[in-house]
Amino acid sequence: MKPALLRLLIFTLLLPLHSASQPDSIDNPFKNTGIGTSLINSRVMPADQAFIFSTFIEAPNTVVLLWEIADGYYLYRKSIALKDAEGELIAITDYPEGETVTDEFFGESEVYLSRLLLHLPQKKLSGTSPFSIYYQGCAKDRYCYPMQIKELKTP
Repeated sequence: MKPALLRLLIFTLLLPLHSASQPDSIDNPFKNTGIGTSLINSRVMPADQAFIFSTFIEAPNTVVLLWEIADGYYLYRKSIALKDAEGELIAITDYPEGETVTDEFFGESEVYLSRLLLHLPQKKLSGTSPFSIYYQGCAKDRYCYPMQIKELKTP
């Protein structure tokens, strides 16, 4: 077989494994052969897809911070922080109970799976606009994201 044809054949076979637009849910034709499985198994979602973050007002005076966490991913409790416009920490005192995991990066850690809701009194955030939320998480046994920072305006 000519080298150019061989390269084209190899490229054609590997193209679906490298396509960023191919979701993980598409069946991998090589899954039982060992070809390319490490590439697919090591793929992680972008942080904004793994940890979908939103805020909303609940009741008259409560701001809710919500993370929808994808299966196989988790957020570290100790990495969640709020800072005001001057960079000063805003205390979060009402954390829900998380799960304890032994993490290869941080050892025994409390983490959140599936969903995290934090309820903050709106008065705690008044006069701090904009404020920043910091958080960090991991794809279980694969990858830890750098610290994520979102700037938010006080509702």
